[in-house]
Amino acid sequence: MEYLIQQDRIVYALGETLLDMVTNDGLKFRAIPGGSVLNASVSMARTGVSVDLISEFGNDKAGNLINGFLSSNNVGTDYCVKYPGNKTSLALAFLDENKNASYAFYHDTPDELPDTTLPAFKKDDILLFGSIYSVKPTREVFVEKILHQASLAGSLVFFDPNVRKAHPDNLDALMPRFFHLFQNSSIVKGSDEDFFSLFGTNNPEAIYAIMNVFCKYLIITNGAGPVILFTPKFRKTYNVPALKPISTIGAGDNFNAGFIVGLLTLGINSENIADAGSDEWDILLGCAIGFSTMTCMSETNYIVKTPEPDFWKKYI
Repeated sequence: MEYLIQQDRIVYALGETLLDMVTNDGLKFRAIPGGSVLNASVSMARTGVSVDLISEFGNDKAGNLINGFLSSNNVGTDYCVKYPGNKTSLALAFLDENKNASYAFYHDTPDELPDTTLPAFKKDDILLFGSIYSVKPTREVFVEKILHQASLAGSLVFFDPNVRKAHPDNLDALMPRFFHLFQNSSIVKGSDEDFFSLFGTNNPEAIYAIMNVFCKYLIITNGAGPVILFTPKFRKTYNVPALKPISTIGAGDNFNAGFIVGLLTLGINSENIADAGSDEWDILLGCAIGFSTMTCMSETNYIVKTPEPDFWKKYI
């Protein structure tokens, strides 16, 4: 694969922005701009992808730090709401001995967002979104406007539910919303924990039997276990490399980033994805696993350097 990303396509990344305060011992913290789609956006931009973040944060010191960081990494913020009367959300991330994080979140967000300019999606553009932000009742109208614009243009839509940290007792009421988002997505990727929270099973075939009604392309990650791909044509399994991580924060987010870099490199969009064969999916999943692996070996939430050509080959 010649590592040439299509420059005329834009990735729009919709989701929550936070300032992550990460600690190994509970006493010393390091501040890292975070949030699921922000993490993915930074990594994609570092490879030359044109990325616009659609998010929200405060017009405060934390928000200014995040805004400057995004600008320095060439992530567009024209569609970010910087509210003056509320503070930027914080996430305290406590790493355990295996470098997995548990979180405490602190939010001061307005119930309603002001009217904002919506992106002018094109057919070849990509929308990345997900997490609990996508199903919050207070953000439903805003998210739906973005999704409608992307769908109207025929853009490829990549959805990651990312609900394993959610409170299970909230999910029953949100299930119709999740099903709606699944149905309007080109590709859904989630962890076995996500789907267990949603469907009460982590059996891949049982999960796809449910998801196949809504979305034909499904990727299931399993932490250090194999990644499982379902398409209308075949099912395939990909092993992930054994490693001793420095931090697993952002691993799933960067899986998404690597996958989208693969889409842009191969020229895959919503119209021709049905033509992608096993070899193309190998590249897509190799890129995804590669980005995730690289992030686990960093103290930040993103890849730290541009991958070399054909880097994906060692991950499949």
